[in-house]
Amino acid sequence: MKFFLIRPRNQLGEVLERARATGFRRTRLGRTALRLAVGLLAGFEAGATGVDLLRGQRHYEAACAVCHGPTGRYDPTLPGVKALDPKPADLSDPLFNSREPGGDWFMVIKHGGAPMGFSASMPAYRDAFSDAEIEELVAYLKTLPGPHHYPPGDLNYFRPLRTKKAWLEDEVVLQSRFARYDREGDDVVYTALEFEKRWFARWQTELKLSHEFEGLHGDWDEFEAGVKYALYDNLEHTFLLSGGTDLAFALQGEASMEFIPYLAAAKGLGEAFTLQASVKSHLPPEDASTGDVELAAMVHWIPTPWPRGIFPGVELTATAPFEPGDRDALRWTVVPQLNFGLSRRGHVRAAAGVELPLNDRTYDFRLHFYLLWDFADGLFWEGWRLGRTVARSDYE
Repeated sequence: MKFFLIRPRNQLGEVLERARATGFRRTRLGRTALRLAVGLLAGFEAGATGVDLLRGQRHYEAACAVCHGPTGRYDPTLPGVKALDPKPADLSDPLFNSREPGGDWFMVIKHGGAPMGFSASMPAYRDAFSDAEIEELVAYLKTLPGPHHYPPGDLNYFRPLRTKKAWLEDEVVLQSRFARYDREGDDVVYTALEFEKRWFARWQTELKLSHEFEGLHGDWDEFEAGVKYALYDNLEHTFLLSGGTDLAFALQGEASMEFIPYLAAAKGLGEAFTLQASVKSHLPPEDASTGDVELAAMVHWIPTPWPRGIFPGVELTATAPFEPGDRDALRWTVVPQLNFGLSRRGHVRAAAGVELPLNDRTYDFRLHFYLLWDFADGLFWEGWRLGRTVARSDYE
């Protein structure tokens, strides 16, 4: 998730973005040329952007290299590193480096590892570096893997209740929904368990199994398998676009399968708000005319850079059935909701909200809830208390 954005801008940002997209660092000559270009441009850009990569490199060599190593990968033979448990993170690993938001690293460097749910071995540098110097250090840390094709973690925003998320996840999510039908029919309780896994630089696969109670009768309802690909990302404009598709297999009833293609986007709105939007379609292969198109958009307010907290938001959805019949052609709902950061690290989160129909009166309301575990940031029970030793993916 994104709390504080540090992004390259102007010529310097264009150089880093272009190099990452073309894989320029794959050769030794490419690495040398890139460092030379960054060094030359950093001198011109420092006054305009306030982020000087050469100064960031000097901060790193003075404060970080003793544990993390001069290239971002620690040397296990050093006496100081041998004593550390867990070992320092490999900052040169493009997957690890890219998925961590720059704002999270800013907080860890400034306040130390313990307050953020990471290792107490990571000291706080708020008395050694100013905020501007920490920004320079974080900007330099982000260059350590060299150019790559991984989307930046600064574009990873909170998961909405209805809108499809553009970011690629390593998560387990337990979802639940209660629908109240006062006028006709039984109340429905829907529960699903979803597993999401990243592959390579820009792919994600997911599996979901759902169960449904209608009145007093319950059945395993559906099994879904899906794939997602990050189509485009631009850190300078805080924008991410992904596309994917899910295949839903009904476990009960006559319908056998449903094809669900979608596009999902994420956009930062300054430093305190995020916008996410998606469009998806449900297409039953037996009769596509019975499907629909669903539009959804979500705005979150991020009032604090600390992962643990309460973050309000509101979601708007519109569903257009291909054959609406005698009902409204466009069915609107609004979903006010709260996102809860449970662990200090922010890798365990929950969200709850109520979905209110604006013109579709076939139901009164729906209550939504999920519990999320981002297993890439450690085990479920890690990172909850202050100053505890944590997983080996920690910052040191």
